[in-house]
Amino acid sequence: MLMGYEEKLKEGLLIELEVNEGDYPGKYRTKVEALHQNIITIGVPIHDGQFVPLREGTKISVYFHDEVSNYGFVSQILRRVTEPIPIFIIAYPDQVFKVQRREYYRIPIVKEIKYQIIGQEGLSKMYKGYMLNLSGGGILLRTKSKLYPHTKVLLTLELAQEKMKVPAKVVRFVEEDKNDYRISLEFFDISERERDRIIAFVYKLQREMRRKGLD
Repeated sequence: MLMGYEEKLKEGLLIELEVNEGDYPGKYRTKVEALHQNIITIGVPIHDGQFVPLREGTKISVYFHDEVSNYGFVSQILRRVTEPIPIFIIAYPDQVFKVQRREYYRIPIVKEIKYQIIGQEGLSKMYKGYMLNLSGGGILLRTKSKLYPHTKVLLTLELAQEKMKVPAKVVRFVEEDKNDYRISLEFFDISERERDRIIAFVYKLQREMRRKGLD
């Protein structure tokens, strides 16, 4: 029997699956297709133009939100169905719980990055620095220039063979040495599609690190 927030579950609800096991760890967006007494049917998520073939028995965390809060539950993929449309049948949860905003997985990566300061008169000249880590929520930047909290910048992210222009704002800075600063930047005003591409890149790097025994 569900307790708490069962009324939040409904057909057509947009959800995010978080997978931490198997061959396809990551976060994937899809929606609820139908609710039944003991099961829920959801669409098979698509990533990079391909259906994500999660195996039966895979444990998943499911997250969704409304105007009031964020919610989640744990479940398991019971069956995969391919016809007439690809769907997963997952177990109905024992409990739906309210959750705080989740932190994105942050991966260490040292890579040169370019950025411009967003000012009232437009964009500044191009600056260079080094990205020290990356997540779906932002980056840690090493630069010779001091950037104060709330400063907005336009980052040029290079993800594999792809370049993205991503706006970010300064959350905090730490002065490590003279003309050597660590700047915490948070993405803002980006689409979920863009964020998903960043998250996919982060998890790709994580899988590569695990194969090399570095994580």
